[in-house]
Amino acid sequence: MQPKSGAPGSADVLSETAWRHHALLFFGMWMIAGYFVMGRAIHADIPAIGLVFWHSLIGAAVIAVFFWRSLAKERHSLLAHWRLLLLLGILQGIVGHVCVLYGLQSTTAVNAGLISATQPALTACTAWLILRHTLSARQILGLVIAVLGVLPIISRGDVGVLLALDFRIGDLLLQVAMVSFAFYNTLVKRAAEHLSPFSTLFAILFATAISTVPLYGWEIAFSEQQMTLNWVTIASVAYFAIVATVIALAFINMGIARLGPTRAGSYFFLMPAFTSLLAVVLLGEEFRLYHVVGLIVVTIGVSMVSLRSRVPNARG
Repeated sequence: MQPKSGAPGSADVLSETAWRHHALLFFGMWMIAGYFVMGRAIHADIPAIGLVFWHSLIGAAVIAVFFWRSLAKERHSLLAHWRLLLLLGILQGIVGHVCVLYGLQSTTAVNAGLISATQPALTACTAWLILRHTLSARQILGLVIAVLGVLPIISRGDVGVLLALDFRIGDLLLQVAMVSFAFYNTLVKRAAEHLSPFSTLFAILFATAISTVPLYGWEIAFSEQQMTLNWVTIASVAYFAIVATVIALAFINMGIARLGPTRAGSYFFLMPAFTSLLAVVLLGEEFRLYHVVGLIVVTIGVSMVSLRSRVPNARG
């Protein structure tokens, strides 16, 4: 169930449990960044739809094994909210992850970083549109600062890189995914009001797997790229299913449930920075000063957006 908020007007930083939700979002972003790096690394070896289907199905199965009592207890609530959960599964899986994995096949890391940086602003817009959340002047300033912090990272410290961006179909797919994730971030808060975190996540992953079946059937029948059983596939599906799906989405969903979509969504500004740092470690790219500068500036901006205002009537 959704955790109770602290006393009105109190800063979240003073709450006993709020810092834990900030930490969950922080580590959840690291795991999702690993998803982007691995997705780019394996795009030539594993088909996108098959990967989404199997990691969603396996993730749902893992949750069912460990949380079957909660699922049985909440079965009536799950059935009562099946339309919302199916929509979340489609937003998270088909319109989200399938578009991301296809987009990573034909775009550059610089463009992907720029596009992923649009998600917090999109989440703020969808939160206002659906939940009527508003932003304080400090939070708007924080969004601007976070954007400025992202720019040196995605441009690798060279303004000419931004001016010479070459957009293609992969960029369009990634932007569609960011819009989908923004709606997901907003609507998942509604599901969290009625269900425990892992029951919500199980239902979303199961809905993703079910809604992906027709596309997966098309991929098996007509695509040249097919799922093959080897160590690359096993390791990739395991990471996507356990780390980037069950653990990361559980962390993010709990953070959204506690902090709200706008404040939690600001953590997605960390994605370009974390993706760059993981590329340094895993892909052997060089670690440069602009990584440090960008990460510091982004962290300042995220802090301004994510920490609750001390004003009693502040929202979102």
